[in-house]
Amino acid sequence: MNLHHHTLLSGLLLLTFSLSGHAFDLMQAWQSARQFNADFSAARADRDAGREKAVQGRAQLLPALSASANYAYNKPLEPAGQSRYDSTSYGLNLQQALFDIGKYSAYQQGKTATQQAEIRFQASEQQLILDTAQAYFNVLKAQDTLAATRAKKKTFLQQLAQAKAAFEIGTATITDTHEAQAGFDGAVAEEINALNDLELAENDLARISGLETKGIQAVQDQLPLAPPQPTSLAAWLDIAMQHSLDIQLAEQTLTLAKQTLTEKKGNHLPVVSLSAGYNDNSTRAPNQPTQSRGSSIGVGVSLPLFSGGGIDSQVREAAAQEMAAKDRLEASKRQVRENVRRTFLGVTNGAALVRAQQQLLLSARSQVESTRLGKDVGIRTNIDLLQAEQSYYNTLTSLANAKYSYLTARLALHQAAGKLDETVLAEVNTLIRR
Repeated sequence: MNLHHHTLLSGLLLLTFSLSGHAFDLMQAWQSARQFNADFSAARADRDAGREKAVQGRAQLLPALSASANYAYNKPLEPAGQSRYDSTSYGLNLQQALFDIGKYSAYQQGKTATQQAEIRFQASEQQLILDTAQAYFNVLKAQDTLAATRAKKKTFLQQLAQAKAAFEIGTATITDTHEAQAGFDGAVAEEINALNDLELAENDLARISGLETKGIQAVQDQLPLAPPQPTSLAAWLDIAMQHSLDIQLAEQTLTLAKQTLTEKKGNHLPVVSLSAGYNDNSTRAPNQPTQSRGSSIGVGVSLPLFSGGGIDSQVREAAAQEMAAKDRLEASKRQVRENVRRTFLGVTNGAALVRAQQQLLLSARSQVESTRLGKDVGIRTNIDLLQAEQSYYNTLTSLANAKYSYLTARLALHQAAGKLDETVLAEVNTLIRR
């Protein structure tokens, strides 16, 4: 199956999958994004274009062969009376660089540019993985928040009805009714915000992956909160120094700057080239027809003597650009170290926060039950119960935020270290509820 048919089939499958509304998990969302996302498609095309830089650089070191042909119809004016005649010429010419620092540097720069294109594409791929996961988890977080808000609203509505009934028969004060009304009104406002956040999250996921969110699958309630592997920050820093795409791109930029400096310095040196040719000339003049054929081969040398200081200026410019590339490489290393530290803490502290929120949710649920029992026996008020309910649902939302932040941090840590791929995504995808 050729590339065109494969692309067409992938597009049809994506369209069918999107319109069908079938359930999908995180891995399927990523696979859909690879085919649908326009930014990633552009990055793929940029990579393919960048691969040609190495071919173009190599071409300058290879022989260049050209052919020429000429036909002329001649009409002599002096001396008078000469007949018109035609002439033809054919030729082949071969040029081969023997010593040319500029062309050799262009060859090296072409290879470096191709490597940069490959690294940029890998970075785009890793970023799309992370963007897809963040959009996926944002939808789930918005769904959880909306569900908690609606449950809170339902509970406050029931308490509002009870408070009104109790006030009518004289067993409660108007304050209880006002408190319940305030809690219900607050839940209504929160529901509106939650609906808006959910719509925005769904639109973002659809923009990235092309999928409708009706079939999105949720994350398991209980996550295995294992520490990152390896478990030490120092080990992750070592991995990042070897595999970070940001560092690799900065290193290639420095290499390119050095090659450019070599090229500019080479403008002071001679250029040696080999030339060879074959020519066939024919003139069919009435009185003096001529025919000549011949070949030639030779070596030419050119040496720049004076260019108004332009070459020296270009050398100084390239040297300054090399120094800037060195500084940017060091800045990139520092930034990568900071990103690794931040995301490593996001995983370790994120896991601890999830555990704490899980325990807090148990405590909040127990508090609600105790407060409801206390209200039934008269030692707690309706206001106390409202506050306990509010705390419980807030904790439920906080737990959802912590859970999805932890999962995103796991992927972000691998991206910071330059090791985010489908294998890592598949590990996180095992936590999706089936």
